[in-house]
Amino acid sequence: AVAVGAWEYLNTERDTVPPPLGWSTLVATERVTGDLSLLDPELATLSTTNHGTGISAVLDGGGATAIVQPSSLIVDPFSPNATVVPITTGASVRPAATPGTMSLLIGNDAGSNLVIVSAASGAPTTITDVAALTDEADPRYLPSGVRHDRTGSIFAIADATNFQTVVVTPGTTTPVYLPDLPLAAHPTLIVTSQTVGDRAELGLFDPDGNRIRTLSVPAVRGGTISASGSRVVVVTRDGRVIEARPDSSSTEELASLEIPEGDTVLAVEPVLGGSRLWVVSERSIFLIATDGDILGRWAATTPIEDEPVTITSRCAVAHIDGTTRLIDLDSGRELAEIGDVSGLTSSDDGCLLTGVRRDADNEHVLIGRFGTIGLAGRRALGLAPDATAAVLSSDDGPVLVDTAAFAEATQSGGPEPAATTPNAIGLPADLFTFVTD
Repeated sequence: AVAVGAWEYLNTERDTVPPPLGWSTLVATERVTGDLSLLDPELATLSTTNHGTGISAVLDGGGATAIVQPSSLIVDPFSPNATVVPITTGASVRPAATPGTMSLLIGNDAGSNLVIVSAASGAPTTITDVAALTDEADPRYLPSGVRHDRTGSIFAIADATNFQTVVVTPGTTTPVYLPDLPLAAHPTLIVTSQTVGDRAELGLFDPDGNRIRTLSVPAVRGGTISASGSRVVVVTRDGRVIEARPDSSSTEELASLEIPEGDTVLAVEPVLGGSRLWVVSERSIFLIATDGDILGRWAATTPIEDEPVTITSRCAVAHIDGTTRLIDLDSGRELAEIGDVSGLTSSDDGCLLTGVRRDADNEHVLIGRFGTIGLAGRRALGLAPDATAAVLSSDDGPVLVDTAAFAEATQSGGPEPAATTPNAIGLPADLFTFVTD
């Protein structure tokens, strides 16, 4: 029995959990003056620049950076050859979670033209104007309807005007058109879905637009494609976890979720590099591996709220029956219970959070695997993508702290690591962005 169990375990297709995101540099922004400074991990200044005031965000990825101003996106702002991309009236900039590359979507949530900006350290910036490629007179491309692979090499875009999918790669000159709306994308496989009543038709296509297979399944809410591209795993509206393969005309049910009576699945998000699915219904949350293994289930008597997650998330936050939990997306283990905290913001991996504790005179807090610690009058000005560091305010200016050491010192009442001279940044900035490598 042990031998058979071990054989089945080793032969079960599980997606590899990717390593955590790291960071290479730090951008310090003084929004009042528009001054930008690029710092190395030892806080030495590598470069400075100023493109004017009105900076609402500093975005990053793959060693590249961009700043958002009211009417323009400036890519690689520290370069003398910075790229300026106009932001049209009503449009906004939305980062796509693509580790290794900075992928930015410029569009309108109501549907309009869509511009995809792709950049990485040492690589040229690529700007893809989707309407210019399709020659669509009335474009309605929805940023929320974009599906992309893990690296940002292919984008499947929902076309609400023609009820179809437009597939582009950064820098492409020829789009690919597919019927129905995008469900998941991979460099070797695109999956679309059309729902009619309680059934869905899955279309499996290669990147050139050739139909590989059409499969009928119960109505789906979302899914993910395995890292190898050999299978797609979807979750249906009624909570069934189903696997489909391009080389098979049949599907396999991997699991059935115990959803409360009268409830349905509302959202399905790939997390942890696509190796897990975060499944939310009105009164329950599930964490599922792509082999169908249910790693966690949280039930509630009242409607559940969860904080947004992405494919780069390694932790998630769920508000369940008045208790807020920080959950590890690898194992499903609960890392911390969070008190009455509002205005939560998180690191790229979701494992470090900051917010305001309303039951303690609106004190700012830091939340992580170490629990919740008060910042004693400080505020968090920036969080590292891998939750290992944070920039905190202080009476003497911003300081960079190791979060684990800071939490240990704060909880033990020992010397405060944030007060040590090597961590002092020495700049009057009010926004800090850790640049992922």
